[in-house]
Amino acid sequence: MLKPRRAVWLAMAVVHSLPGGGDELPPVAAFAALPDVEGITISPTGRYLTASIRQGERAAFQIITVAEREMKVNVALGDKREVTEVVWLTDEVALFQQSWRVMGTDYKVPTGALSTVHAETGFVQPAGGGSVIDILPDRPDHILVHIPENRFGIAYRLDIRTRYPRQVARSAAPFGTFVTDANGDILITVGQSNDNRQQIHTRPAPRKRWRLVASFGMEDAAWLPVRFGPRPNTYYTLDSRGGGTEGLGVYDSATKAHEMIIRHPTVDVTTLLIDPAARDVYGVRFDHHYPQIAYTDPSHPLAGQHFGLTKMFAGDTVQLVSATRDRRLAIALVTGDRRPGDYFLVNTESKKVELLKSRKPQLKPESLSRTSPIELQVRDGTTIYGYVTSSPKAEKPGPMVVYVHGGPHGMRDYWGYDDTVQLLASRGFHVLQVNFRGSGGYGVDYERAGFGEWGRRMQDDVTDATRWAVQNDIADPSRICIFGASYGAYSAMMGTIREPGLYRCALGMYGIYDLTLMQKQGDISRTLAGEKFIRRILRADENDLIATSPLHQAHRIGAQVMLVHGGLDERTPPEHATRLRKALIRSGNEPEWLFDRQQGHGFLGDAARVDLFQRMLAFFQEHTRGGNPPSSTKDGNPAAAS
Repeated sequence: MLKPRRAVWLAMAVVHSLPGGGDELPPVAAFAALPDVEGITISPTGRYLTASIRQGERAAFQIITVAEREMKVNVALGDKREVTEVVWLTDEVALFQQSWRVMGTDYKVPTGALSTVHAETGFVQPAGGGSVIDILPDRPDHILVHIPENRFGIAYRLDIRTRYPRQVARSAAPFGTFVTDANGDILITVGQSNDNRQQIHTRPAPRKRWRLVASFGMEDAAWLPVRFGPRPNTYYTLDSRGGGTEGLGVYDSATKAHEMIIRHPTVDVTTLLIDPAARDVYGVRFDHHYPQIAYTDPSHPLAGQHFGLTKMFAGDTVQLVSATRDRRLAIALVTGDRRPGDYFLVNTESKKVELLKSRKPQLKPESLSRTSPIELQVRDGTTIYGYVTSSPKAEKPGPMVVYVHGGPHGMRDYWGYDDTVQLLASRGFHVLQVNFRGSGGYGVDYERAGFGEWGRRMQDDVTDATRWAVQNDIADPSRICIFGASYGAYSAMMGTIREPGLYRCALGMYGIYDLTLMQKQGDISRTLAGEKFIRRILRADENDLIATSPLHQAHRIGAQVMLVHGGLDERTPPEHATRLRKALIRSGNEPEWLFDRQQGHGFLGDAARVDLFQRMLAFFQEHTRGGNPPSSTKDGNPAAAS
């Protein structure tokens, strides 16, 4: 199974722009297909590459030499697993963790099993279990892993040769996680108390007692340690205190002092830029309209490399995902609104940038559409944000689809490539995405402004953005549809209820349609923390929940409806969709129905996704051909916005 053979997938080419495509529309299958590659890393000396690739629906993990392009290892993973994390332990030994592609979901759940593979011999050996916390720079045969036990987190030092784990820390509070210092010691832990408060504990040295240093309620502005800091005894933190947004700070565990390093006035820190070799932080990314990079250490070698690549790939986003020990070679992932993702080998000595693998080579930039950020004031004067994606050939004003993101709290839309958005834009639709109040990423106050506003202020933001698109001659007011998944499906149905003349059709995928049922069924409500979360975000009594539930207001839905759901959905059980379908039929508005018993909270599998995308396209095309605006409601009682 692991015999070396010549690699065929890593065609070497010096690239500054990808080859162009013709005028033909990309097929639906090109958007529905999963990426050809999920990740590439380079070994510490630069001799080997690893790649988690996909051929059709089957995945494999490969190791290939950089110079000769010789495949040394090929581990078949089947159609439900893929490698989601790779850590090089030595110059020739890599540790990898597999994850299950859960049937019917968009989630990848770690199997809990770790394996090592030798690049030259191809020998694969189990290395125990857990999720990787950190490597130990001075002990390459050991790693730190996290295993949750009895609600508490346990950290082990795992000997990968003997597979023997030795406990080094137990979280001080339930559901605990750990952050290491630069030496790999665990001196800080974050957990959750029994009364649902987030707690931070520190200790002066390993095996000493934990001491509580901070406790925050779920409504409080807070700070959280995320990485070891720039000096001994310090940790980088994400800190939302003293301002609406979450910035990057530094906490000194010896002096208990805090320092704010950088904070954006509008958006939170999206992610940290981390040196894969030294494990230290050299920058942060913000996503206000477009991605923006701030280098916390401009003198860091990778900061210079990253800056140079952003100039080469102007208009796209660059991530350095792996690098050699001397940083002479690095792997860059370049993405953008019209670039699903390309992996490049960067050689700082020769100044060569070589294409290794494209995530979706069948999609060319010339066949995709530009995504533009928008910013507008809604009816109460609040500024909200979003994106419009349009083909240059689209009518203006023309048909538009409002695509509402799920979550909704803690989630947001970003600038970049999106399968669904690009598919719709390629067929002539303008696509509007709205980061309404309640969305994540714009600070604590912005997110909490949506608590208790399901079907109310959050929906008004979507409505006002839709009308903005009409006023700016983007959308034809008689050819607008709305859709989304999970919360987005809820919003799609509530949009037709609150604004009966605005949308011709609404499509809901694996949606929440009964807020009273949300409190009783689904995986969120199974835990005490989940129950408290639902109560906190809804903030409504039984009558309010009924008034803001599409199921109980189904007679007021006058637009054409399509419902998509999976029989294995545990987040929003199928009862949400089946009840709404029956209610719509009773009101004389029978919806189009797509129910797959083998899918869950998200459709997986090429065939299932192609069918879903084709059905979705046909539905939107049928109901946006033009004509008079949609009728108000079936029973003649239009819903008044409140």
